[in-house]
Amino acid sequence: MSTTKYNYNPKTLRYERVKISVFNVLMTSIGYLTFGVIFFIGLVLLQNLIIETPSEKYLRAENKALDRHKMLLTAQLAESNHQLADLKTKDIALYQKLFETNISDESAPVYPEREELLLASSGDFDESAYQLSQRFSELIQAAKKSSYSFQAKTHLEKKDLTRLANIPSIAPVENFEVSKLVSGYGIRINPFHKGNYHHDGVDISSARGTVVTATAEGQVTIVKRSDLVAGYGNYLEVDHGDGYVTRYSHLEEIVVRQGQTVKKGQSIGIVGSSGGSIAPHLHYEVIKNGNNLNPIDFFMEGIASGQYEALVNFSKKQNQSLD
Repeated sequence: MSTTKYNYNPKTLRYERVKISVFNVLMTSIGYLTFGVIFFIGLVLLQNLIIETPSEKYLRAENKALDRHKMLLTAQLAESNHQLADLKTKDIALYQKLFETNISDESAPVYPEREELLLASSGDFDESAYQLSQRFSELIQAAKKSSYSFQAKTHLEKKDLTRLANIPSIAPVENFEVSKLVSGYGIRINPFHKGNYHHDGVDISSARGTVVTATAEGQVTIVKRSDLVAGYGNYLEVDHGDGYVTRYSHLEEIVVRQGQTVKKGQSIGIVGSSGGSIAPHLHYEVIKNGNNLNPIDFFMEGIASGQYEALVNFSKKQNQSLD
């Protein structure tokens, strides 16, 4: 049974019955509703703080494990990065020791350090891990190929070392520059009759007085001096054994004698323009068992890979020779 409410009215000095208004009902309803919502939210928050579901326990433990795992992976990736850099350095050092030349490492990939990995997002972290994994796989494959090549294909015995040392392998002039190669091996234009002929060596343009050096150890077998304005002019030949002979032509001076043993890099003459030559240069030939070979194939020491590529391109130009 509902209770009727009365309010005292001081003007009329009487108790008057309270009338129910729509506004009062609406405000009361809103108040109760607001209180209910706040109370419900509070209960939910309190439940989340106090009560932990099995699923939440599992996810929380998984997150902790992932955090620890990421720390370990970060340390391992950072260490792997340093190992890659060390392997690259050793690879370059081995190349320089074997071929006595320098190579650049400008194209080497740069991987993030440990601090960057720790701050990286999950996507960046995964990408770094993938890159390192791929790089390690590439290095392993390259190492296998190199190992096979050295062990199976380039196995050397003691007697082979002398033969290798006597193969012409350096440029035949001091302070050689790739751009000084003005004419290569093969069909070229003769500077005198302007017809095509086979150029048996390479022409290296050099100033008079430039030192000519032996390209490998050997014995001087031929020393020829000539005042004729034709042929090789002043030239000499060095026998390196195993069928290899090198010829150095159009010299200004010859500073060795026939029968003399010379070392690799030893001075044997001076660049000039004797014989059938139109400008000071050295005409250099490599001969194996009586057959001329392309001397460019024997420029192995003291030249970086990029320089050698440029040298090959220069040698292929179908231009006029200097002799």
